[in-house]
Amino acid sequence: MNIEDPQTWRELLARIISDLPERQRIAKALDINPITLSRWATGKSTPRPENLHMLINALPQYRKQLAELIAIEHPHFSIDLNAGADISPEIPSSFYAQALNTHSSSPLLLRGSAVRTLILTQILGHFDPHRQGLLAIISQCVPPSHDKKVRSLRITEMRGMPVWGHYIEHQTQFFGAESQSGHALLSGHPTVVQSREELLHLFPTHTTEIVESAAAFPILLSDHAAGCLTLLSVQANYFKQSLLDLAQQYTELLVLAIEREQFYPLADIELGIMPPLAQQQGIIASFQQRVTKRMIQATRHQQSLTRLQAEDITWQELEEELLQYQINL
Repeated sequence: MNIEDPQTWRELLARIISDLPERQRIAKALDINPITLSRWATGKSTPRPENLHMLINALPQYRKQLAELIAIEHPHFSIDLNAGADISPEIPSSFYAQALNTHSSSPLLLRGSAVRTLILTQILGHFDPHRQGLLAIISQCVPPSHDKKVRSLRITEMRGMPVWGHYIEHQTQFFGAESQSGHALLSGHPTVVQSREELLHLFPTHTTEIVESAAAFPILLSDHAAGCLTLLSVQANYFKQSLLDLAQQYTELLVLAIEREQFYPLADIELGIMPPLAQQQGIIASFQQRVTKRMIQATRHQQSLTRLQAEDITWQELEEELLQYQINL
């Protein structure tokens, strides 16, 4: 949408929410009724300061413009357009203790997920204390099947601020060599992109509409890899060197949250090409049905098969279908 010379923030908002899907998205991000947005736009009501901050965060492409127009109506309103400078450069020692305690006290089957979720939640609070719009993703190697080669990554955990609500709903997605995460994994080094234009040029398949900068860090243990930690921001040039160093610390801590057998030799990682999320969704949606069918078949044939084993086999099956889907395009 091309917004030209609005005189007030309310006029700008009115133009933006004239697009009904966009109005619904913003309302969901702010956890308000869409009618409330219309009342703000027409001047029938005035949002609280915290809602104005959330509105700006929900519209990163209009961030500077909105902040300047809001300040005209509310002279005391301010927002840090250069957030990140005041973030502590070290992981708090108390969090290391918390992570170790979670690791030692969680049931074996839940341990990895519990620690990964804890770390992602800590990353959001540490990197984005003002809730300006960060998304943190852990994608792990899909266990190799017949050829012993890792062909893709799959999102296993994801945490983000409200502005990312629609994306988080998808829960999982496969990535291959076409993705930023895949590139970081194959290179064995972090991959940082500071602008949307560069993201669209380098990794167009999986660049979402609100991401402005992104950083991906391979999760390594010696010459083995388990996946990637990827951070997406709604702000361009967000990842200053101090934040990159901090993210590397959290990536190293994630080794604690992944079992040794889930790390694979770098020499065995040969990622394929995965289709965009829109093409993945229909196939991924059949996951639970396939797992249930596989469990029933195993019972009928008196075969020993745990739920976890059935899920791993099904993910491998979906991975193969998606790889073939992309090849056949």
